[in-house]
Amino acid sequence: MNAQEIENLIKQGEGLRIEFKEARDTVPASFYETVVSFSNTDGGTILLGVTDEGQVVGIDPKCSIKLQKDIITALNSRDCINPPLYIQPFIVRLSEGEVMVIQIPASSQIHDHAGRIYIREFEVDIDVTGNQHKISDLYLRKRNFFTEAQIIPHLAMEDLDVRLFDKARQIIRNFRSDHPWLLVSNEQMLKDSVLWRKDFMTAQEGLTLASALIFGKDTTIQSILPAYKVEAMVRIHNTDRWDDRINPPLRTNLIDTYLALKKFINEHLPEKFYMERDQRVDLRDKIFREVIGNAIVHREYTSALSTELIITASEVIMTNPNRPLFHGPIDLHKFNPYPKNPNIRKFFTAFGWTDEIGSGIRNTSRYLPLYSSGAAPVFLEEDTFKTVLPLIHLTMGDYAKEFHSWLELPTESLDRFERGLKSIALPSSMAKAKWEDLILYLVPSYHQKGTQLQSLKWPKNQLHTKESIEKVPSYHQKGTELLSKKVRYILTILALSIEPIKMSELMSILDYKNNKTFRDNYILPLRQEGLIELTNPENPTDPENKYSITEKGKIFLGGME
Repeated sequence: MNAQEIENLIKQGEGLRIEFKEARDTVPASFYETVVSFSNTDGGTILLGVTDEGQVVGIDPKCSIKLQKDIITALNSRDCINPPLYIQPFIVRLSEGEVMVIQIPASSQIHDHAGRIYIREFEVDIDVTGNQHKISDLYLRKRNFFTEAQIIPHLAMEDLDVRLFDKARQIIRNFRSDHPWLLVSNEQMLKDSVLWRKDFMTAQEGLTLASALIFGKDTTIQSILPAYKVEAMVRIHNTDRWDDRINPPLRTNLIDTYLALKKFINEHLPEKFYMERDQRVDLRDKIFREVIGNAIVHREYTSALSTELIITASEVIMTNPNRPLFHGPIDLHKFNPYPKNPNIRKFFTAFGWTDEIGSGIRNTSRYLPLYSSGAAPVFLEEDTFKTVLPLIHLTMGDYAKEFHSWLELPTESLDRFERGLKSIALPSSMAKAKWEDLILYLVPSYHQKGTQLQSLKWPKNQLHTKESIEKVPSYHQKGTELLSKKVRYILTILALSIEPIKMSELMSILDYKNNKTFRDNYILPLRQEGLIELTNPENPTDPENKYSITEKGKIFLGGME
């Protein structure tokens, strides 16, 4: 963007996609609100050093570098912008002074500044944090936005690596020898896979971000996405740093990224085989083909955060920047899969590296219990998608009697407790932990999560530090000595509802007499926070309705991250 283009913008005046801010040596207080509102709406350009009336007053040349650094640092901090944004401000010199230009692209994610969500209407940044209708509309709009399909105006065939086309054809040929992409030119392959496309709204035509990610030279990818990288490391002995890692981090095309991550997994995790009907199945390959493929296919590539694969002694964790459709754990029995990078996924399917949408989560859930005896994966749909694969299977069922006694519940509920708690996973780091150690882990975990769930009105005076807990006599034997009554009731309801249970049964076990206060103080808040649900939610007045714990409730009860 040159001086003439900036002057033309100033002549247009402030509007839906243009904002002026007067700034000499510091970032204006409202700057980040506008960044968020532009990214949440249609994108836009901020000019620092211009008054609201369009008069160029310039920024202090001595402070321009510091201003740039402050802005870049803040935009990459979750405390300021969440999810972070990678944006590079630049200086344009006009006759009246220097103007700093910040171009904000429309994002496929919903961003907030200091916990507040803003959108752009006319020339105003509107705070919609408490407006559920506006936020729902915003999520709906973002669902149809795919950053992979963004046309990169000056991206050309010479910016792609010709060798990767041959490599792609060989991978496709090994999977499906009659695939139509094997018989066309490189250019036609890109058009057939919509990696070269025409935008019928703007008439813009060209190569997309997805084409650069799959076939781009390393220099091309880094020029378009300077912050993009993929990390992989082993933390078993040296947990503060690593025992081994892919070094330097991967900043290359998606084909080589996938192959490098699979190779790293094969070097550090053992093979295990399983007979499925009459076929010998490589469980490690089945699981990590899906996990790695999912992370690459569903990553939000405009995010400044890295994709990470971490292998520990007790679990494998994979995280990737994400465009969430909701927030919370994925329930395998209820989730509706939704493509986040459909054209990248199309290529990975042609390679045989991914199957239909949603198969990654289903196949991982199917094969992990065979690879790690009885273990279940955890999938968390957040701004950073997190997959946790336990290598050691541990459940609260191993501590059911102690937990039941600790909550001081009647003997007749013990069988239900023991059956139900077998399905509540504990963090693998708790392997071989004594009951006392588990309490010292769980109580702080409950308090940390409970205080974040406003409907629960979690008691603020609940003891939750290791030091304060250990001062309580018999803290591991009598929960009544340690837990407030409200906390004890919440934990009991969650544990008893692992198997669907009527409210009257819950009240009987807890010896609670008042229906209204029990419903108002416990049942409704637990439902509002998504920790329990009705077995027949379509007919809440059904007399046969029972309450059942949700996936979110299971994670809460087991103290999982």
